[in-house]
This record gives sequence, structure tokens and C-alpha cells, in this order.
Amino acid sequence: MSTRSTMSTNRRCEVGHPICHCGNQCRLTTSWTDNNLGRRFWGCSDYGVRRGCAFFEWYDPQVCERSKIVISGQLKRLRKEEEENRKLKKEVGAALKAQRFL
Repeated sequence: MSTRSTMSTNRRCEVGHPICHCGNQCRLTTSWTDNNLGRRFWGCSDYGVRRGCAFFEWYDPQVCERSKIVISGQLKRLRKEEEENRKLKKEVGAALKAQRFL
């Protein structure tokens, strides 16, 4: 399976961004799928807005299986800590509100 778009090889603007099938400058996006967690790719800036353009080109090289496991584990840990922080902020806010009424 090829990771490069057939249209992108010679179609780049001055700053190196690929030009998609519909002629737009592509934007760099981060993948959050399990197989490509954190890996960046070029895609059409109208993706999801217009139908028909399916331009896709990887920006980052593929990572090894070990890296996928490590990145996935770190992301799960980060999400858990963020959820804990949200809960603690709610508790602190409720405690401050209760203290004002005393």
C-alpha cells in the first residue's frame, strides 16, 4: 500500500504544503487512530466540508509497534489525569461556594 498521493508528487506551493486534488493548499492534521496515534498527515483543507476530494499524504514516518504502545499508554494516562483535575476543580469550586455562605 502506498502512503503517497499520486497527485501530490509535483504539486507543492512555495512553503512546501501539498496541493490537493481540488487545488487547495493542504493542512497538516494529527491522526488519533490506534494504529497511527500522533502521526501527522496532509489532507484537503475542505475535508468534511466538500465531498469528492480524498487527498491524503503522510507527513511523519510510520512508528514502530513499541512506540504505538508507549504513546497510547501515555495518552490514556494524560486523559485520566485531566479527568481527575476536572473533578478536583469542581470540588474546590463547590467548597469555595459553600465557604462563602458560612
